[in-house]
Amino acid sequence: MNTLLIYAHPNPQSFNAAIAKVIEEEINRKGSSIKVKDLYAMKWNPILGQEDFQGYHSGNITADIKKEQDDISWADVVIMVAPVWWHSVPAILKGYIDRVFSIGFAYKYTATGPLGLLKGKRGLIITTSGANQQDADQSGMMNNLNKSLTAAVFGFSGFQEYKLHNLFAVPTASDEERKQMLTQIRELVKNFA
Repeated sequence: MNTLLIYAHPNPQSFNAAIAKVIEEEINRKGSSIKVKDLYAMKWNPILGQEDFQGYHSGNITADIKKEQDDISWADVVIMVAPVWWHSVPAILKGYIDRVFSIGFAYKYTATGPLGLLKGKRGLIITTSGANQQDADQSGMMNNLNKSLTAAVFGFSGFQEYKLHNLFAVPTASDEERKQMLTQIRELVKNFA
């Protein structure tokens, strides 16, 4: 099983970094292959430019996009890890999605409507939030994330299975609670990837 981990947090000492490390450890423990994309370390360009847009329609995509699309094609499981900022993920991850999950690669339009092209894959988005679960539910944050990310990216692209897992109230969690969260992620990955 091949897993692609796409990680988006600017602080390499963050709790999100700890989550990414646990995921990588668990995939390696299973004996599966993993590729890790640290978008900030890569200095990923999140801006969908005119050259990108024209490339999608001419078949001449840029080298950076082609590399990422090849890695997504290689993967059986795609895992994204990011904090929640303003009811969404950081712009660098949104820009990755905008540029890489493009028309002609992730989906196409047919006479009967859009068709996802990334069939048979599984997708997991793991996010962290400052909000506790009650506040996240009441504000609509979880609904927004499920609609705008999980279903809109993985579902629209034809993934076979996909889910969102959020860790709540991370900034105020104790060290023990954070350890429990990492154990939870280890079990999630063990059963999903």
